[in-house]
Amino acid sequence: MKSKVASFSVDHTTLDRGFYLRSSYTALGFYPIRSYDMRFRAPREKQYLSPEAIHTIEHLMAHYLRERLGNKVISFAPMGCKTGFYVVVKGWTSQRKVMEAVLEVCRTQSNLKTKEDIPGLTEVQCGNPEFYNIEESNAALKEYGDLLEKLLK
Repeated sequence: MKSKVASFSVDHTTLDRGFYLRSSYTALGFYPIRSYDMRFRAPREKQYLSPEAIHTIEHLMAHYLRERLGNKVISFAPMGCKTGFYVVVKGWTSQRKVMEAVLEVCRTQSNLKTKEDIPGLTEVQCGNPEFYNIEESNAALKEYGDLLEKLLK
């Protein structure tokens, strides 16, 4: 069945790890909105991120990308397939600038030591503050940062 969901039209059996423009459209007829795929894992390899690592990285990226890109970040969300994340930005921000911001977060946040290093992970701020994985998050962020460095060269 044909779907209007952009990601359903991508052949996931050939999709590699990376940073991809998923969709681009305009709001109000002129204001750009772009959705990017941050593929930490290639789907065909069936090496998924754990739900705990996804939750940890989601907190880190949601917080620190907004520090770097400000209100240009509309949304940061995990992919249900556990291979990566979506980041949605508004305005005339280049893909390179978004990638550089993600790389900076990967580099500065891939050495977590304790739960207190994860922003927003309290009972007041999060629905499940005991659901995290520091070791896997550190490794995934370092690995993805290495990939982004290669892609940005």
